[in-house]
Amino acid sequence: MPKSWRWWRRRLRAVARMPWREKALAAEAIVMLAAARILIRFGSERDLVSRIGGTRVAAVAPHEGGFPAAEPDEPRGIQIGAMLERAARHTWWRSMCLEMALAGRWMLRRRGIPSTMYVGMAKRGGNFIAHAWLVGEGRTVTGASQESYATLAAFRER
Repeated sequence: MPKSWRWWRRRLRAVARMPWREKALAAEAIVMLAAARILIRFGSERDLVSRIGGTRVAAVAPHEGGFPAAEPDEPRGIQIGAMLERAARHTWWRSMCLEMALAGRWMLRRRGIPSTMYVGMAKRGGNFIAHAWLVGEGRTVTGASQESYATLAAFRER
């Protein structure tokens, strides 16, 4: 059996062993990542900003939140962020920080959890790099980074 078949069999077995609640969250994460990628790839800037939703914050505060401490009962936002990270590793399309932040924002909104999506930049080795991250329930849901980014825009849930 070719190596790729073995890899897929292992992945399918891992999914089969997941509880139904996790399977549903994984399926939702994949659908939301696909929708975010399609919007980013084919939508206009106006479409993207309107789909982010919320209100753009004029005076942007520094990054609020950070790496969560290990807790026995994780907040729903952290579970969503972890599933988005797992699902993004297995998509065949680009699922980087912007797609994950957008998908996470939609997933949190569906559950009535307020969030703030940040877009920022940093300079590394003479090059500018962009990054997007999502903060919900006072913690970083997606896009946690050790690097310090200058916040360009923040979109807070209404």
